[in-house]
Amino acid sequence: MSYQRLLLLATLFAIAAFLTLVLRLAHPHHRHLALLLYGVGWIPFLLSIHKIRIAHKQRFERIWSWKGHVAVGIGMLVFVWAFMVLIPVDKSPLSDIEMEQLSLSLDGDLQQLAWVDTKMQIAAAELQSSPLIELAQLSTAESKKLWDVWERFIEASYELELLKTRYRGFYQINGFTHPELHAKAFVIAYGAFVSQYRAASIVTTRIGNFETAKKFLDDAHPSASLPAGSFARLQSMVSHPDEVLRLNAGRAYLQLMRPRLDKADPSVQRLDEQLSEITQMVLTKVDAFASNPLDILEYHASQAWYPVQETVALGMASVRTVSRDYFISHEDLKAEASTLLPGDIMLTRREWHLTNLGIPGYWTHAALHLGSFEQMDRYFGDLKLEGGETPSAVIRSRFPQVYQNLVEQGEFVSSPLVIEALRPGVIIQTLEESARADSLAVLRPKVTKQDRWKAVLAALQHYGKPYNYQFDFRTESALVCSQLVCKAYETIPGLHLEPQMSGGRPLFAPNEIAIKFDREIGTPVSELEFVLFLDGTDVGNVVKRNADEFRTSWSRPKWHIVFHGP
Repeated sequence: MSYQRLLLLATLFAIAAFLTLVLRLAHPHHRHLALLLYGVGWIPFLLSIHKIRIAHKQRFERIWSWKGHVAVGIGMLVFVWAFMVLIPVDKSPLSDIEMEQLSLSLDGDLQQLAWVDTKMQIAAAELQSSPLIELAQLSTAESKKLWDVWERFIEASYELELLKTRYRGFYQINGFTHPELHAKAFVIAYGAFVSQYRAASIVTTRIGNFETAKKFLDDAHPSASLPAGSFARLQSMVSHPDEVLRLNAGRAYLQLMRPRLDKADPSVQRLDEQLSEITQMVLTKVDAFASNPLDILEYHASQAWYPVQETVALGMASVRTVSRDYFISHEDLKAEASTLLPGDIMLTRREWHLTNLGIPGYWTHAALHLGSFEQMDRYFGDLKLEGGETPSAVIRSRFPQVYQNLVEQGEFVSSPLVIEALRPGVIIQTLEESARADSLAVLRPKVTKQDRWKAVLAALQHYGKPYNYQFDFRTESALVCSQLVCKAYETIPGLHLEPQMSGGRPLFAPNEIAIKFDREIGTPVSELEFVLFLDGTDVGNVVKRNADEFRTSWSRPKWHIVFHGP
């Protein structure tokens, strides 16, 4: 085999390893498989080099004669890297402070370091002990609790970062003329770093094996101005070569500074304790530290793949292979609108859409019926709402953006409304727009009116969020259609919509709702009741079917329309 073909084969193995990692093929063993494919790819790569070496023997011998120079060059590059990491070239703000004032600042910042370190230890301990980390699926309320702890952790980390940044130029304080000030500045800079590193090690070793918590903490949180990838950055701190170099170089420099430091100083004692704790963690939790680089690699690979996945999904969503109108007409929907109640679950199918190929089962979309503001005021009017307000007034006060957007479109006030997750994100449409499909089914959760109202409010919390093109229920920053329905009813005891693991991700396809109805109907555990099934067979030809006929709809093949259409 020629070296060109061997190189091509090596490239194909590398691509296969990448796709295995980002698509999580063979989960939970996808990382091992990816590493295996990557390792096997080196075989044709090395063989190609061998073939080139044979073909160009004299040229390779000339290159090999420079091996000493290459080794020295590599050594010099390593030295430059270490120098740039450990000794920043920018001017330190400490160099412009008078020595008397600097001494006061150092004493104050040592106290500040102790206070922030305590704050960090408390936040890290809270994260370490939180049972929410181990949950396979987080509710909105649970996500809020975990986020509150994470926010305190990030805040403490940021305050340590400020101290670390301010004193990273400690070496610019002359260690010969002002040895004690130099040593104190080093203790602040290195103490802030060690406090960060210790907390990051504790949190990453605790959370590293729990995918849902990792995914949630890596989400962007615009309300707190926190970009995506905060947990991945924490993992990177633990295993990045720059940080490992800083940790160990600082440990060595601390030994040099000991004669200038008071052994009884609490800041020095705390620093020694934390360094010992880090060493113990590295020795006892080798697997957690070893898996960190793989976690980071998988995260960055997924981030690189996401634009491709989103582009493909958007492209598929825009492809419909027929130009005809949908079978269900506005008149069909107007005739049935009065039978629907707020909180009803709608299932729809639109034939000849390319996206149907990627969604399991016959029913490919789920949405939540809200009803009009007038209907909500009538239906929920006997509930004792906060302040004695009407449902529409509660929505206006709790979700002003939702209310304003709907009122600006006047017909929405009296029209039946539906909240759903589509390509634009979580939006509200009229029933006539949302249910224009080829088939429509409506199921009613067997819950109280109060619980229906809670479900409506829970769904409205997610209005405006983007569509989740990763199709991953572990995140709340973006949602898919069935995830929105699950979120609406997640705290309601009378309806259980449990996502199932698929490819390492929790998912719940719309078709599963129809399967749940079929399996539970007539049993004591039945949680859904049948409301409506409009089954289109042609434009203008829609059959209103009963519950027994709906029960088998979930098992229809994707090409059902081919055999049952006109």
